[in-house]
Amino acid sequence: MTGTTQPKPTRPGPGTRERLRRAPVESGLGMAPDPSSTPERVVVRAPLHDGVRTADGRVLPVLPALLADAGLGYLVFSTARLTAGAPTVDLRLDVAGVPAPDARWLRAELSLLHLDDEVGVGRAEMRDDTGVAVAHVVATFALTGAPAGPGGLATAPATGTTAAGTDARAALPPFDAARLRPEHLERDADGDVVFTPGPSTTNLNGTTHGAVLSGLAAAAQSAYPGAADARPLSTTVEFLRPVQITDRLRARTVAIRDGRRFRTLGTELVLPDGRTAVRAVGTALRR
Repeated sequence: MTGTTQPKPTRPGPGTRERLRRAPVESGLGMAPDPSSTPERVVVRAPLHDGVRTADGRVLPVLPALLADAGLGYLVFSTARLTAGAPTVDLRLDVAGVPAPDARWLRAELSLLHLDDEVGVGRAEMRDDTGVAVAHVVATFALTGAPAGPGGLATAPATGTTAAGTDARAALPPFDAARLRPEHLERDADGDVVFTPGPSTTNLNGTTHGAVLSGLAAAAQSAYPGAADARPLSTTVEFLRPVQITDRLRARTVAIRDGRRFRTLGTELVLPDGRTAVRAVGTALRR
């Protein structure tokens, strides 16, 4: 594979469903291939229920981040024929409408925009099952430096496929999205949000799932003073370093712009050694 390609999407099959069932974040949020998928049109979905909705009916950011990060990551993984996951470099989530009150599913139509020997870029367009546009995501993945096998980015023993061919993640507890609700976040003595990912956030590479990190940054911004009265418009997330599932992260949020109509917040997820692992910028419309 050299230069720019126009990759043909791969339809998620039974093997994909099994892989998602074993992945704790994907299974915890109910992600699965959508029955409408075809070889030319790849669609994944996750259920909409009170546990993943906010008080005003929107979805927690972790849900669209998961469908994009995991779904597009699968397309890169399968199309490039990798043996382990391609690390996410950055992700931009644009929020559109509120899912209909009777909507049962959030569905993401996935497409690869670019794939070469170094990077893959994909797009996810999301609607609920009534047709309401909910979100749009573009994400970039790094093929250069991708681990040689499952768990290759973790400092602990690999948590991916074992020598016996079984997926060790199948024994992990499913991720609970309620951990990323702003009202459930833990704070330290300085008032910063703190969060230890834990085993249920493990991705194929043995580190913390990018969707969880995106959701944590967005949740920290939602918990910022006055943010509850604003409508989220977009979040851009840069993944600078892998986060081990045992790392105690500190989320530091500051106001970049605090105008009468718009507010822009910046959040850094900081590792125990003081280095920044994730940087996120979110913009919201004041009501």
